[in-house]
Amino acid sequence: MMLESLFKIPIYIPLTLHCVLGIIAATIAYKKGYSLTYWTVIGLLGGTFALVTAVRMKRK
Repeated sequence: MMLESLFKIPIYIPLTLHCVLGIIAATIAYKKGYSLTYWTVIGLLGGTFALVTAVRMKRK
């Protein structure tokens, strides 16, 4: 039952959240002195992992 309800969530909701987290990661990395373009791509591909990495990075 629980598994069936999980698949009823429209796919655009988690994908949108993934991209938003990626944009946040890119913004954090940019404020720390890293390339916005590079981190936007990394963020959109990596989502949560990119956000965690951006938060843990040191300033340039």
